[in-house]
This record gives sequence, structure tokens and C-alpha cells, in this order.
Amino acid sequence: MPAGFPPGVGRRFLLAYAALFVPFAITTPYLQKLLALRGFAPDRIGLILGCFEAMAVVAPPVWGYLSDRTHRPRLILGLCIAAGAPVFALFNWVQGFPAALAVAVLFGLFYRSLIPLTDGITFRFIHRHGGDYGRIRIGGSMGFIACMLLVEPLGLGSSRDGALIIAAVVGACLLHLLSVGLLPTAGAAPEAGDAGARTCRGGGAGGAESVPHEGLLQALRAIAQPAFVWFTLCVFLCRVAMMAYYGFFTLYLANDLGIQAAGFIWLLGPLSEIPIIYWSRPIMARIGVRNLFALGLVGVAVRLGGFSLAEGLWAVIPLQFLHSLTFGAYHCASVTYVSRVVPPRLQSTAQTLFAGITVGGGMMVGGALGGMVARQAGFRPMFAAAAVLAVLTLGLLLWKVPRLDAVRRGGNAQR
Repeated sequence: MPAGFPPGVGRRFLLAYAALFVPFAITTPYLQKLLALRGFAPDRIGLILGCFEAMAVVAPPVWGYLSDRTHRPRLILGLCIAAGAPVFALFNWVQGFPAALAVAVLFGLFYRSLIPLTDGITFRFIHRHGGDYGRIRIGGSMGFIACMLLVEPLGLGSSRDGALIIAAVVGACLLHLLSVGLLPTAGAAPEAGDAGARTCRGGGAGGAESVPHEGLLQALRAIAQPAFVWFTLCVFLCRVAMMAYYGFFTLYLANDLGIQAAGFIWLLGPLSEIPIIYWSRPIMARIGVRNLFALGLVGVAVRLGGFSLAEGLWAVIPLQFLHSLTFGAYHCASVTYVSRVVPPRLQSTAQTLFAGITVGGGMMVGGALGGMVARQAGFRPMFAAAAVLAVLTLGLLLWKVPRLDAVRRGGNAQR
């Protein structure tokens, strides 16, 4: 059983995260492939993916605020999943660049909110009842791996018209929708230090908990502390750099290295992230949350710089194991840092706002810039430029972002 959770609850979270990442196991490596099959050049693919990610700037904060305001986080999550599946199916009839942009934006409106909405539910529960986020988040890695092992032999990488990719995504979304009921609710007595901020009420589709109806501007003022702002900027820049990988790695393997079966190479990343995610809590207790994120930036610089120099599969495979830092360390440190510098009652709002700026804005900018560089100079210079950006971001992090033991919330030092 995952550590620190009430009996049975950890397993439910574990399965919910596994289902959450099944659709991502298909869209992450194969959406770029689908767009290439539709005849789009790398710069157009970058713009389409950038517009898709742009919705993570707007959509997650809105959905997150609605989740906190309505006290129905599972209902909001379910609506986003249910709407996303048929929208993705529209890629089957896309003709031309404007239509692809429109479908990407509409799909992003729902899809880019799924992870932060789930994390908001999770951290609200952890704040009230305790639990180790890393021990349940590995469910996402296992779901990603299991899905890739299933779909790659089906021939998604060699698909000639993209119909199999679309069918796989729609099926994965339906599986995810069925899993929403596994997510526990956070109903419990109010926390010390947050007394009077909320009372509890049972029942309801979303596991309601009663919180004061703060206005959006009031909530933003509570969230936007200097530590949050500087950290968010650093994570934004990290995501700009990593979009070189997420947006173009499959095309880089095919065009530069002649490798078509990209799924099995992508698979190495999630395999490598499991140990660091599982042990993230003791690692962060030992070296600090900010410093774990710093290790993630080191991994980004080395990994992307390595891709710019790699001459064959033998060089790419070891670099894939740096996913343990570029995602495992990055993700656990970032969501934990945010969860500790904002009030517990605003977890969904904060996590989705953070994801909107970093994942949405960062990958939108990274996709557009990466596509332009790839079109003009090639994939290798694109990876090299992204590696330089990661090094500069590391310097900014160490200069401006305080360790959590220097950030005071409620009069208590937090590490």
C-alpha cells in the first residue's frame, strides 16, 4: 500500500494516476506523428502544438478555479475528459492548417487541464490526511509504460493515415473517464492553521468541501508570493527547453537517425523515472525541494545537449535514462514546491494556474521557437539551443528562488 494514506485510499490514487497517463502515452509521442501524416512541415507542427499547449495557459486556471469554487473537482475533471475524446476524433477529418489549429485549440481546452486538476485533488487530500505523493504518482509512470507496451506492437509508429492513433486516443480517454470515481474526496475536519477557512460537508459527486467563496483576484493575491513567481518563471523556461524533446523527438529519430519505432525508445523515459518519483519524498527531505528541481535542470541540459551530438541509437538510449531527472525530479519538485507555498484551500487554483503558465505557456513558446529553429537549421541545433537555455535557467533558479526552509507560511518554516 502507498505510504501514509488511509487503508485502501493509496491503491485508488495509484490506479487513478495510471489511468490518467494512458492517453498521454499515446499523444506525447504520436500527436506529432499524426500531424506529419497530415502533411505538415516541422514549423507548422510546432505552431499547431504551440497552440494546443497555449490552452494550458488559459484553460487549467479556469477549470481549477471552478473546481475550488463549486467544490466538485471530480465532476469538473470528468467533464474535461468526456469533452476531450470526441474533439480529438476530429483530427480524422482535418484538412488544412487553420482546421488543425482549431481542433488543437479545442482539444487543449479540455486535455491540458487533466494533470493539474488531478494533482489539485491529490494535494488537497494529502494536506488533510497525509500521504506520500511520489508513492502514488508512480501509478502514472506504470500506466504510461503499460500503454506503450500495448500500442507500439499494434503499429502506431508505422501508421500511414493516423486512424489507429486517433482510435487509440479516444479509447484511452474513455478508460480514463471510468477511473474518475476512484479519486477519493478530501472531506475531513479542517486543518490546524486553516480553521475557519472551511468546514466539511459529505456527499456529492465531487466530494464537496465547503470553502469561503473568494474572488478570483483575492485568490491570485494569496497565491502570487515572490517565491511562487520566481519559481514559476524558472519552470516556464525549463518547459520551453524541454519542448524540443516533447514536440520533436519522434521526428528527430525518424529524420536524423532513421528510427521509425519511436515508442520503444520513448518507453525508456518512464521506466527510468519510477525510482526517483517513488523515493522523491525522502530525497526532498534530504536535499530540499528546490535543489531536486535544480538536478532536473542539470539533466535537461545534459540530455538535450547530448541529442544535439548523438550519432546513433547507442548514444540516444543512455540519454533517455536522464528522464529520471528531466521529468521525475522536475515534476515531483515543482508540484511539491507549489503545494507548500500556497494556502491549502487554493490547491486546485494554484496547481492549474502554475500548470497553465509553465506547461501551457512554456510548451507553446517552446513549440513555436523549436519548430522555427528545426525548419531553418535542423533538429540538432534546436536541441543545442534548448540545452543552453536550461543552463541559464539553472543560474536563475539558484539566484532568485529560495529554499522552502526560507519561505514562511503560517509562521512555520517549511523545507
